[in-house]
Amino acid sequence: MKSVFVPSRLWYENRERELVFPDRWEVDNLNSPGLEKPGLSAEEIREAVFNPIEGPGIHELARGKKQAVIVFDDMTRPTPVKAVAPFVLEALHEAGMEKDQVRFIWALGSHGAYDMINARKKLGDHVVENYAVFNHDPFQNTVRVGRTPTGVELWFNREFMNCDLKIGIGCITAHVHVGFGGGAKLVLPGVAGIESIVQFHNQLYRDPTKAGLGNFDENLMRAECDAAGDLAGLDFKIDCLVNRRGEITDLYSGTFRATHAAGAEEGKEHYGIPYATGYDIAVCNAYGKANESAISLLMSLMALKPDRTGTAVLISDAPEGQVPHYVMRAWGTDYGGRHYTVKEKGQNPVLALMKRLVVFAPSPDRTMLDLVCHADDATVVKTWAEVLDILEGDYPGAARVAVIQDGTMQYMKPPEG
Repeated sequence: MKSVFVPSRLWYENRERELVFPDRWEVDNLNSPGLEKPGLSAEEIREAVFNPIEGPGIHELARGKKQAVIVFDDMTRPTPVKAVAPFVLEALHEAGMEKDQVRFIWALGSHGAYDMINARKKLGDHVVENYAVFNHDPFQNTVRVGRTPTGVELWFNREFMNCDLKIGIGCITAHVHVGFGGGAKLVLPGVAGIESIVQFHNQLYRDPTKAGLGNFDENLMRAECDAAGDLAGLDFKIDCLVNRRGEITDLYSGTFRATHAAGAEEGKEHYGIPYATGYDIAVCNAYGKANESAISLLMSLMALKPDRTGTAVLISDAPEGQVPHYVMRAWGTDYGGRHYTVKEKGQNPVLALMKRLVVFAPSPDRTMLDLVCHADDATVVKTWAEVLDILEGDYPGAARVAVIQDGTMQYMKPPEG
């Protein structure tokens, strides 16, 4: 048997999972160079936080300020904020700010709220026990700050707007809407009101050729994020790139446009895989965003044969389930958020592009696939042995297999020429 290892369970035991395949199959490991880079040391992270690539440092920005807010991404993102936050706090306190002048806010956007078990995973015990940590509520306690040039009306978290020093900590990965996450996306949709978030997602339909995975230049949704960052007054941003263990490999601090530009440029190679298609089986792992695993199916569709005879295997190992999403997911039998569409059994155009969808989910639930298909249109199993039994039954002879290490962070480069 052949073996390929993929990263799994980031917020739990954070281990490697072995996938085995028959020797008769051709198996390609579609990895990205950045996933194998070593993590930065604590001193290297501190050095990058204290030396911005553009604009004043935290010490300078904090002088004379009354209240500071540190906005950070949620558990749908792999950022190890606890590796960065101590150095931000060090700078704030050296500038004269006290603990009760600093608070942390989850940049949830339209995701569900988190408890302190998750806060300790994300921020570490010291932050949770010494600083206020607030969830963002998109449905109330927001204040209006204006409109973007395209007319998106901006309402932001009241606590966030009440602070005269605004700092963000997040990561840059390939993203299905904005090309690369990071930058001021932490503000819009991160701490925006629900109507602003809906209008932001509406931009997807304005010109689909200027949004989506791999659309990095002149991305119209990125432009909305940048306009929101300006109007909200995001003073300082820290953007990270991560490896297959969720460790920081690159860190940029400074103005949000500069950190995003630098991180996205590095990210093109860091997360990119060469164009590869024509596979019988595409195994797409979800690691960095395991609780948003459905987005990795885009990579599977790119890798599979175009003749609809291929099988996609989605590895969705998120014991907590898929993240609640007030805009995109189901909230009842036949209704959901503003951008949710009911999935009728046997009538999904995405699944029509493949022979079968197999979902490997050790902790499955009935609604986990509501972004993709009707629950009965996929074959859901709990073990890799069950996956292999299905695949060997469908492909008793030779087969070409692609293993995508993390379809929630990687992207496929366009074909050369």
